[in-house]
Amino acid sequence: MPNNTKKTFQTILTKIKIYLIIIAIVLIILCVQNPIFIGPSIILYGILLAYHFSTENRNKNELDKHIQELTFNVDTIAKNTLINAPFPLVITEDDGNIIWKSVNFISEFGNIDIKPTITEIVQTSKMQAENVEEKKIQYKQVQIGKKHYEVIVEKIVAKQKNRKKKNNDMYVLYLIDNTENIKLIKKLEETKNSMGIIMIDSYDELIQSMPQEERTQVLTEIETKIFDWVAKFEGVALKTERDRYVFMFEQKYIDKIIENKFEILGMAKDTEKEGVIPTTLSIAICLDGETHSEKYKETVSAMDLVLGRGGDQAVVKRNGKYEFFGGKVQEVEKRTKVKARTVAVALEELIKESEKVLIMGHVNGDIDSMASSLGIYRIVKSLGKTAKIVNNTYGLTLKDFIEAVEQEKEYEGVIIDKGQAISEITRRYFTCSCRHT
Repeated sequence: MPNNTKKTFQTILTKIKIYLIIIAIVLIILCVQNPIFIGPSIILYGILLAYHFSTENRNKNELDKHIQELTFNVDTIAKNTLINAPFPLVITEDDGNIIWKSVNFISEFGNIDIKPTITEIVQTSKMQAENVEEKKIQYKQVQIGKKHYEVIVEKIVAKQKNRKKKNNDMYVLYLIDNTENIKLIKKLEETKNSMGIIMIDSYDELIQSMPQEERTQVLTEIETKIFDWVAKFEGVALKTERDRYVFMFEQKYIDKIIENKFEILGMAKDTEKEGVIPTTLSIAICLDGETHSEKYKETVSAMDLVLGRGGDQAVVKRNGKYEFFGGKVQEVEKRTKVKARTVAVALEELIKESEKVLIMGHVNGDIDSMASSLGIYRIVKSLGKTAKIVNNTYGLTLKDFIEAVEQEKEYEGVIIDKGQAISEITRRYFTCSCRHT
């Protein structure tokens, strides 16, 4: 604003000077043609000059006064805005020492020892700024007491007044209360739907081991326990097949379900009767996936893993990781073609979801485990993924076998040691351990 006013004033002065020059030229021409006008022209021009300088000084004084008042008002507004900022604001030295704080900062943290937190924020920002050139504004999330704050950290670079003396920079911290947003995000996460599948293990064998007159009663007891368990967490369940139930519940209950160690696994066994094989359940729950369709697909894949492990347990998939719970009773059936197919489907899904695959044999590997690893390697390659075989055992026979394998161009550089595997592994790796049976 002051700069615009000065420019306008300078423009007016320039125009007035041009007029004075034009008048002077006219008077000179008039005096040359008729010398009688020399005296009056000098007097008239002197009066015009006096009036011009008088007016210029008066206008300049008024302009300076206006600029001073305007600057004072702007400074006052700026200071009042800082002091009465609607959020806590604090200015510190680069060691975290507080040199100024706003009214809201005093009101918000008057009864809290916040200096250690402020010092930690400043020191962290200082270290990060050294790693990123010219990074003067940073954003951080901190919790102070029961509240969550988004902290905007602005670095104020001090001007170098003395080359010999080091000037300390200052930091301005704006603390914006983000508690309600955090609560809303948490509530949104908790109210997201999770999907699960419950299967009665070895259903056909279970039915066949029961007397005809007891089947309906036992199956009704199992079904009632399943529906009651789902309802306990305000969920809904639907029987989709004779041995399969699909259920949904809000994510906020998952920690409680895990804390109770999937009690339904033990409750199902309570229906056991003499001469009847134990009743066991397999449970798969998925928290991943944006849509219900994606969640169901992930849950089915998780159930394949549970069945591949023999059933009588639960698995929870969240953030791309599987957590297994529960144990097995004595297995009633041996590995069948159905179970083998189940494992194969689950293995295929895991490989497809991974970026690379690491394949390992058992401890003290031999030619048989290496052959199994090579078989899995071929499966991975057929699915279009990159794979490596990890081996840390080098007996004479195995060493000769590996050397023979590596002579094939296709397997060149495929077999690596433990050190190489550790250096290459990332979150997107899938590790597959195999052995011959």
